[in-house]
Amino acid sequence: MVAGNFSVYSEIKIRQGTIDGYVKPLFSDMKVYDRRQDAEKSTFRQLYEGLVGGISGLLQNRPRSEIATKVPISGDVEAPQTSTWETIVRLIQNVFFKAILPGFEKEVSQGGGQRATKPTSNQ
Repeated sequence: MVAGNFSVYSEIKIRQGTIDGYVKPLFSDMKVYDRRQDAEKSTFRQLYEGLVGGISGLLQNRPRSEIATKVPISGDVEAPQTSTWETIVRLIQNVFFKAILPGFEKEVSQGGGQRATKPTSNQ
């Protein structure tokens, strides 16, 4: 990789030996291949980096210039589970339908199982 930014956001709750949450990696301003910088690399390495650069261009959300997905994590703390298919579907959704935004989503419940909510005023 020649240039780019990587951010990761995660919300995870661990309670009574179980884990529930997500990890959300985001790549922005990625530049994988630079002909001048990679001139001394082998032909195979140049082809590989060009292919990775092409794929990253296909997976990029155009308005935001980001590649992002959301990986759900759940199950036993000793052997947490992730869903490869859900991760791929969210990657495709980010490209074509709805951008995955940087930041936390406040999905993981707090305290005694109550979901986090915004305070309301009684006026």
